[in-house]
Amino acid sequence: MVNIILERETNTPLYRQIMNQLISQIDAGSLYENFRLPSERELANQLGVNRSTVVRAYDELNAEGFVEKRASSGTYVIGQSEAQTVNHLRERIQFNYQNYQQNDYMTKVEEMIKTDTSSVLDAYSGELPYNLIPNISLPNVNWQSFLSVEVSRLGYKPLRKNIATLVGKMYSYEPKIEEIMLTAGGQQSLVLLIQSLLKPGDTVALEDPSFFNGISVLNAMSIKVVRIPIDKDGLCVNELEDAIKKESIQLVLTNPNFQNPTGTTMSLTRRKKLIALCELYRIPIIEDDVFGQLAYETPSRIPLLKELSPQLVIYIGSLSKILGSRMQLGWIEAPVYVLDEVAKLRDEYETQLNIFPQVMASYAISDSEFSEKLMVLRQTLEKRMRYFIEAIKKELSSSLDYTMPKGGYYIWLTYTKRTLTKEDWRLLINDSIAVLPGFVMSKEMQSCRVNVSRLTTKQIDLFIIKFKDIITQWNKQIEE
Repeated sequence: MVNIILERETNTPLYRQIMNQLISQIDAGSLYENFRLPSERELANQLGVNRSTVVRAYDELNAEGFVEKRASSGTYVIGQSEAQTVNHLRERIQFNYQNYQQNDYMTKVEEMIKTDTSSVLDAYSGELPYNLIPNISLPNVNWQSFLSVEVSRLGYKPLRKNIATLVGKMYSYEPKIEEIMLTAGGQQSLVLLIQSLLKPGDTVALEDPSFFNGISVLNAMSIKVVRIPIDKDGLCVNELEDAIKKESIQLVLTNPNFQNPTGTTMSLTRRKKLIALCELYRIPIIEDDVFGQLAYETPSRIPLLKELSPQLVIYIGSLSKILGSRMQLGWIEAPVYVLDEVAKLRDEYETQLNIFPQVMASYAISDSEFSEKLMVLRQTLEKRMRYFIEAIKKELSSSLDYTMPKGGYYIWLTYTKRTLTKEDWRLLINDSIAVLPGFVMSKEMQSCRVNVSRLTTKQIDLFIIKFKDIITQWNKQIEE
C-alpha cells in the first residue's frame, strides 16, 4: 500500500515529496517489483493535490528508472538487480565528486572573501557592489497602501507597466503588459520555464561555457544537456544545427547580450541564423537578457531575439542587476498560454511573490531621475571596463586574449601560452585574488571571468601587478 504524508509548510515541492517517499518505500521493499501504483488521478485525490503534481512525480521516477509506464495498464515499480543499483550509485557518487572538485575552489574563494575583505581583490562575486547601485529616494508609503494593493497571478500591474516602458527605451519595441509575468529573479524564471516546458528525459541545448550549466533543476529532472560552443559572435549556430540533426532537442537556452561568463554579444547575422534554424525545427528559445539594461550604447542597435521572433522566443529580464541582488525581481515575457502554465506551476509550489519589493521596485524605476542614474551606472561600468582593458593591453597582451564587452561588467580572460591546471589557478587564491575560473562551469581550463565593477582603478592597478606576477610563474614552466 502506498503511504504518503505531505508537509505543506516545507519549501520542498509537493511532487518532490511524493517522489522521495515512493523511492524510500521502493528501497525498503514495501513497494516491490511489478507493484502497480495508484493512478495519477486516484493519488491526486487521495493527497489533495493537482493531478499535474502526481504526473510530474511519476514522470521523474520513470526517468530515473524506479517505475515504468505500461500502455493502458498503469505505472509499475521496476525491480532493480544489485548490479544496476551499484551502477546507479556509482554514477551519483561520480557526479557528486565532480561537483565537489569544482565547488571546492569556489568554497575556498568565498571563504577568503568573507574572512579577509580588506585585502582580497574580489573580481569573483557576481553582482554589482553596493556603491554603484543607483541611489533612489522612495516616497512615504503607509501600511494601508500596501494592504490595499491588488496583485494578479502575473504580478503587480504598475510594475509590469513600468518594465514594459523600461524595455521600450532600451530596444525598438515595447512588450505587451499581459505577456509579462513577474518572478523572484532570473534564476527563478529559468527554473519555472524549464519545469513548465520540459519533461524528464528531454534534451536542451545551451552555450558552453555558460552559467546555465549550474542550474540544478536540469540534473534533478534528468534533462540531457547538449553543450554548444560560443565564439566572438555568440552561439555557434552551425554546431547547434549538427546537434539538432543528431539529438531530439526540445529547447535552446541562450544569453545573447553580454553573455555570462564571456561577456560576448551575439551578432545580428548570428541571431537571424539562430532564429531561422529554430523556426525550421520548431524549437523554442529562452533568451536570458538579465544584463540587457547595462548596455554601454543605448538604445541598443541589435534587436532582441524576442523582437525577431515573438512567438518562438521566451524572454527573461531582471531588475536585480540594476537595483541590487537583494531586490530579487525579474520577469518572463512570453505568450499568454505559456505564462498560464508557469503560473499554475508556481501555484503548486505555493510561492507567490511578496508585494513589498514589487511596489518598491515600481516606485524606483518610475522615478523621474531613474533614467539618468541608470545612464550614469552604464557610463561608470564602461569607463571602468576600458581602464581595465588598457591596463591588460599594456602589461599582459602577450599572454592573454580578451574581447571588449559591449555592456555588463564581466570580461573573459584567456591565457594562451600553455595548458593550465587547477593547481595553477590556486596561485591566485594564495595571492588574495578572487576570479571565477572557467572550469567551475565548463571544461574550460584556460580562462577566467573577471567582474570589473568590483574593482576601483587603484584595485585594477594592483590586480594587474599581481596577475602579471602569477603569469610570469606560469610562463616559467614553459622554459623548464
